[in-house]
Amino acid sequence: YLFILVFILLPLSFLSAEGVTILRHNGYDRLLVDSAGMDGSPGECIGIQLAGEGKLKLTGNGETREFRFSAGKNPVRIYLYSSLTNLIPEQITISDTSPDYDLVSADIIRRETPDAPVPADIGHIIFSGFDGKNGEKWRLYSWNLAPSVLIFDTINYAVQSRLFKRLAFFVEKPGYTGRLVPNEVLEGKHGWNAHDYKAEDLADFFSLAAESGFKLNDEEIFLREQLTEYGIIIRTADNKYKAGSGAVLSVSRETLPDWRYRFLTHECLHGLFFTNREFRDDMFTVFGQLQPEEVEFWKHLLDYRQYDVENPYLLVNEYMAYILQQPVNETDEYFKGFMYTRMTAARPYEKDFVADFERNFPESFTNSVYSSEKILYNIAGRLAGHLANIYPAELKDSFFNLFPPLF
Repeated sequence: YLFILVFILLPLSFLSAEGVTILRHNGYDRLLVDSAGMDGSPGECIGIQLAGEGKLKLTGNGETREFRFSAGKNPVRIYLYSSLTNLIPEQITISDTSPDYDLVSADIIRRETPDAPVPADIGHIIFSGFDGKNGEKWRLYSWNLAPSVLIFDTINYAVQSRLFKRLAFFVEKPGYTGRLVPNEVLEGKHGWNAHDYKAEDLADFFSLAAESGFKLNDEEIFLREQLTEYGIIIRTADNKYKAGSGAVLSVSRETLPDWRYRFLTHECLHGLFFTNREFRDDMFTVFGQLQPEEVEFWKHLLDYRQYDVENPYLLVNEYMAYILQQPVNETDEYFKGFMYTRMTAARPYEKDFVADFERNFPESFTNSVYSSEKILYNIAGRLAGHLANIYPAELKDSFFNLFPPLF
């Protein structure tokens, strides 16, 4: 009888990995962390590979933190850094899981190179602490869902502009594309509040700068060296650059939290478009199925947003990101309650065009979300407006629950 009692009290199975022992129980899993050697340094974390959805309860030094995870149908790797959790966990309990939940592995990870990009999902980037008090101008991440995509999280817009403003004009701004412009010419002109660039455009920018002797900012030089080190661009024998694989994105801590999450979602969608050919091809197919009047509306809207609408690649890329950056239930509110108002206020002559479009295509935006979201889920396991894999438990199912109304 004693043997039977002991057997019942033990977990059903266990698995030991680097610094973490996984105990599997009926209804929950528990991770025992060998935290004695952990010091909470920026490059140190616990990596967990899992699928499905559920709750993480972290306990350490008498404190508790709770998070939700949403990993989709295929296992993805999430990273728990102390800058997000605010504690070094001694154990992690995984519970309230969905039927498709699967725990594959868990271990302690330490970066060997202190300045290397930190692997993270966008939930970490949004909710981790970073105030620049120690002189940091940015933190550099690699996105867990697309590791060749680097993400700069800058302390403010001024720093972000020093890194990316001239790239913005070189790549996307009508009247400036393909040109290297001195800082003084762009003084007072707006770049973007967030940025995204594919390897080919980055290589073109830095090649032209090298060929012409164009003086780069210190921040642009740092960016070039990071892109070279991680293979996004490749230095050639003639001191020019060619495209490697990957992309670079940027958001700023100066952005308000609700917009910051939306901007980062938007930029990460571009990162997926840049680096995943299947996703890109499928989105070109979806855009090609729009009615001519719908395509014309998107050209009007993106022209108002100061994009080069004669660039088909850019047109489809921005259509995709604007459509998928918010959940489907917020789509009409965003476009009809916000974009229509902003667009017609800036361009009163567009009022009749917008009214005709709304009358003839009232379901255009939601239909686009449904078509595009299927593709996103099949490829990345995520839904429109929900790219994050981990977030504080009090947010429930949506980041937007925490924030004041957008409109």
